[in-house]
Amino acid sequence: MDNKLFNIDLYLARLNYSGGISLTEDRLEALHRAQAYTIPFENFDILLGRGITLEPAALYDKLVRRARGGYCFELNGLFLMALQAAGFDARALLARVHLVDPPTGRGHQLILITLRGREWIADVGFGGPGLRAPIPFELNHISTHDGQTFRLVGAAPFGIMLQTLTNAQWQNLYSFESADPPRSGWLAGLGRLKDG
Repeated sequence: MDNKLFNIDLYLARLNYSGGISLTEDRLEALHRAQAYTIPFENFDILLGRGITLEPAALYDKLVRRARGGYCFELNGLFLMALQAAGFDARALLARVHLVDPPTGRGHQLILITLRGREWIADVGFGGPGLRAPIPFELNHISTHDGQTFRLVGAAPFGIMLQTLTNAQWQNLYSFESADPPRSGWLAGLGRLKDG
């Protein structure tokens, strides 16, 4: 969807968000929280055997105009469009869910944002133990919000693993790769990780 066709005001109204938009970490977090707590994870169309399109105009119509929820590709697809329309440097990444063994194929989507030289991971579509606010794209950085604790760790051969602290144990949620390593330099000299 062309950013000129993305009605950011209607999107913000859908979120009941009135905090304004600026390219700051605080506004990024506020937008993430607003969407995560307003537009629910739902998979009714999948369960009912209805087709789902990820075409941007259809996503916008379903989630904003018709006030429905969606699954990860829909929710993060809409959030990615909103971030880009607001001027954020953001792109989609694919992930493997590790809540089952063996892990899934790359069937989950999340977002990588670069803001003032720092990278962030955002995900408004994982549900359950998922992120409610962006976290820095830095290995072993502990992020706690809304009673949940997260970290990113290296997880060869899968790339980077998002974990959550559950009952004093780190639980794997999903793994992903980016075209570039985190800017913290943790992969310096190692090259790009291979797909597993």
